[in-house]
Amino acid sequence: MGSLETSGRLLTEVVDQQAQQQPESLYCLHPISHDANCEWHPISFKQLADAVDRVAWWIDQKLPGKKQQVLAYIGTNDLRYLVFILACIKTGHAALLLSTRNSLSGFRHLLSATHCSVLVDGSERRSLQDTLDQIEAKCPDLGIERWRIEGMWDIFAPSTVTPYPHREHFTDIEDRTAIIIHSSGTTGLPKPVFLTHGYLATMDQMQTLPVPTGRETAQMFLRYRGQMRMMYGPLFHFVGLVCMSECIFFQTPFLLAPDRPMTPDLFVAIMATNNPPRWGMFIPYMLEVLQKSDKGRQALARLSGLNYGGAPLSSATGDVVSSLLRLQTLMGSSETGYTPTLLCQDPADWEYFEWNPAFEHRMEEINDGLWELVIPRPASRRYHGIFHTHPHLTVYHTGDLFEPHPVKPNLWRSKGRKDDVIVLSNGEKFNPIDAERLLETHPRVHRAAIFGQDRFQAALLVEPEWNELPPTWTLEWLQKDVAPLVDQANALLPAHGQIHPTHIAFASRNRPFALTPKGSVRRRETSQLYQPVLDRLYAPEANTTKPITQLEKPRESSAGEIQQWVQVVVAQILGQSIVSPDDDIVTLGMDSLQVARLAQVLQDAARSMHPSQPHVLWSSAEVYEKATVRHLADALFQQIHGPDANDRDTSNSGWPREHRLTHAIWQQTQGLGYGGLTVVLTGSTGELGSYLLHELLRDPTVGQIYCLNRSQDAKARQLAHFKEKRLADGWLTDTSRVQFWQIQLDKENLGLAPAEYSLLRERVNVVLHNAWSVNFNQPLASFGPHLEGLRRLLQVVEGTSRPTEFHFVSSVATVSNRSDTFQSKTIAETLHDSSIVFHQGYAESKFVAEALCGIVAQRGQTRIAIHRVGQLGGPSNLHAGMWTPRDWFPVLVRSSQTMGEVPDSLGLMPVDWVPINTAAEGIVQIMRGRRESSATSSKAEVYHIMNPHTSPWAPLAQVVSQACEAKIIPLVEWVRSLRRHASELNTNPDSLRDLPAAKLLGLYEMMAEASWVRPPAETTNAQKYSAAMRALGPVDVPMMELWLRQWKDWIPGLKI
Repeated sequence: MGSLETSGRLLTEVVDQQAQQQPESLYCLHPISHDANCEWHPISFKQLADAVDRVAWWIDQKLPGKKQQVLAYIGTNDLRYLVFILACIKTGHAALLLSTRNSLSGFRHLLSATHCSVLVDGSERRSLQDTLDQIEAKCPDLGIERWRIEGMWDIFAPSTVTPYPHREHFTDIEDRTAIIIHSSGTTGLPKPVFLTHGYLATMDQMQTLPVPTGRETAQMFLRYRGQMRMMYGPLFHFVGLVCMSECIFFQTPFLLAPDRPMTPDLFVAIMATNNPPRWGMFIPYMLEVLQKSDKGRQALARLSGLNYGGAPLSSATGDVVSSLLRLQTLMGSSETGYTPTLLCQDPADWEYFEWNPAFEHRMEEINDGLWELVIPRPASRRYHGIFHTHPHLTVYHTGDLFEPHPVKPNLWRSKGRKDDVIVLSNGEKFNPIDAERLLETHPRVHRAAIFGQDRFQAALLVEPEWNELPPTWTLEWLQKDVAPLVDQANALLPAHGQIHPTHIAFASRNRPFALTPKGSVRRRETSQLYQPVLDRLYAPEANTTKPITQLEKPRESSAGEIQQWVQVVVAQILGQSIVSPDDDIVTLGMDSLQVARLAQVLQDAARSMHPSQPHVLWSSAEVYEKATVRHLADALFQQIHGPDANDRDTSNSGWPREHRLTHAIWQQTQGLGYGGLTVVLTGSTGELGSYLLHELLRDPTVGQIYCLNRSQDAKARQLAHFKEKRLADGWLTDTSRVQFWQIQLDKENLGLAPAEYSLLRERVNVVLHNAWSVNFNQPLASFGPHLEGLRRLLQVVEGTSRPTEFHFVSSVATVSNRSDTFQSKTIAETLHDSSIVFHQGYAESKFVAEALCGIVAQRGQTRIAIHRVGQLGGPSNLHAGMWTPRDWFPVLVRSSQTMGEVPDSLGLMPVDWVPINTAAEGIVQIMRGRRESSATSSKAEVYHIMNPHTSPWAPLAQVVSQACEAKIIPLVEWVRSLRRHASELNTNPDSLRDLPAAKLLGLYEMMAEASWVRPPAETTNAQKYSAAMRALGPVDVPMMELWLRQWKDWIPGLKI
């Protein structure tokens, strides 16, 4: 630790060292998706280092030879933030982290002020993508490039990555900007804060700051070093950056919560994980939510300690939480970094600060018993972030005000700020000055003051220009009169600081605002003067919502009318023209203030339509739990008609009973889902289909999945397949986002009820058609129902109102016939003529299907993708199932063990196999990549799901020979031996179990007679969109040994 006192460390340096010395050490438990019912995936320091190097090479390729550029990043709340930051450091650039909550003017100001040259898009939600489109469309004069970064799990996909060289040392670049974040600013626009490597090192150096004998630091990251931390909140924020950095410097793993509003249920799920957090840094609003319920308090009690900060915490909440665990407030900001404090000796003093005497500071009295924290510049900047962000200062006045403890010395409690920045109870900050000045331009407004300190949302108090009011004026008339200007003022405020009509009040003539000698409003004194008025604005019982729409309440109380009304209300609150009944409001971008408004509107409607229930309450937590128009409307319907009301609703009477019940369960889960794409998958219960479904469930951009299968028991079969393959099957409970519908491909509307078929056409974004009979002995004519089914599935997506894609899983057999057109060339990823189709009914049926897809694509109505799949091997994970024993190669291995002989060749079969889970991952990545791409094509695009590396069979044959204790013989002799063994089965039919190759004798004879091997296939198109395909290596000896180990239970006696 001594070296840390004299020099700093770079974040990238620590990550690379840890990856080399302890590569498997855990860095983060990351949510696989952002569903409320998500699972977590461990990310090691080695995986983090590889991801950083991968993105660093990407940046280097896009900006060859350039250094010290500012590259902005905005995206989904995942670890790509950190990867991008560290990649920028390695390539000599600075990452600008943009808040997703900025206004358009705020974005423009930040991009311009930092001379940003690139905007990197990591978004997955529609609302964020719309924001980026607006920036691109309305700020062309800034000349900023827009890049699209790969998805989270593409960046962290296993692969071999060449380390990106980074030879700069801390002492050389201590004062160079590493990261740019931004504060709320004091002018109304966000203020960029340039964080140098020296600033970041102050976090690292905190471990060397002396602490008085017998005392402990209040900074939990030092007290609980190495123990699981919880991170909830935006990673672009100061707290997120601090968490990611500290967990690197101190090798402390953290669990990242899903990017959803925190509810007691979600927190309980987090604390129920196998490796739950022990501590964390929470915002006060989160503690307010959790401590209100028994299950929230019980989950909190499982933590050992908590820091909180960013806003005041109510005494009632703090006392409750402090009784459950060790609670202590903490102080820091984006400009100053940490202001180190000591753990108060009495746990009851959780809201007080005791400054560490080793950190130079002083308290200066302002007035009325309030003191300001002032930080003088010390001889060394080792612990003082402020003198890295502002190196020219000799003293820093924080503007933070405190009052001393009435009895105990050296304890200080926060009392707000000197400036006009308002800090809401959820930690959000905003400056109201510009909005107030605009409001005061109204001829009937004398003064305007916005409040909200320690509250959940802002409120406006207007002092009228009394002499300008007409004789007949009323408060309602005056509020309508100023309403247009309030709307204009809201445009100057961030979303969390905007004024809602329910939170406007007017001053009394006999109580003018308190003013300074210069005539400006004294906000604190005016707030105290009008405390009862402001309290009434925030009281839920007294608050009645001013109508935001002409529909003040549903015109009728039927389920359909209520749902239509809620749909209109949600759309208007969001400022959108229309929303779908099943869209997730979080995915649509509804913020916490808008959720509070929606809760109030629903509460007013329920009370208005059911006067005998005056105490009906809607909370923000309830809105988040329901989360869709359909669920909100169902809940409102029950409040109006009683808890059994839905039993009388017949809105789904057109559905078969089983599907109505399943659909009802599906409805109740949508509020917990992530939203996103609706995918129709056929053939989910097959080998590839099971892995495709698993990959779709792992993809956070996929919301709902409809599995269309021919069997009645598809769900039970699916569950059995998942258990057999050891895939996560928790989603197959009754709260699943997956629906299993029985279909008949050769019937009109796929054999579905009209209501079901209409639902598919209304919602589908992607159809992934994987169902096909794999029978190599049937003629083309027998595949007629499959071709008719393909045509009917294409009709599902043709002519729909939303952009749709159709993905067809084809076969390499369509390009596996010997032809002079091949010669020595590779097989291109395009449609081919019939001359190279393998002479087999199965191959011919796939060829006809490809041609049909090509014709539909030429019509320009639907984007078509054809996945031409080659030979699929077993999974690449020992514990993820095995290569199905029914396939020709496992059959060959088991029969070789029985015969004591292994063939020395596979004849016409090239070893360009792909692990089945990798193939599924590749197909889903291509599906997602195409959706994210703006490119369009009037032809069907072909993607070869084949291994670009062809392996020799000889070394693999040696592995099989040793495992089977069998000798290697020529393929022709092996086939003769198989024929001889098969002829002996007539007297012992049970022997077929140990000699399954007898059933495929014709195939092996054909392999032995072949004098031609299919050329390698191009995979350029597939690799363009799929990281899994790019990372795919050849089938080597370790892979073959892995597959053999997977068969040990099926092939007794294997020596592996």
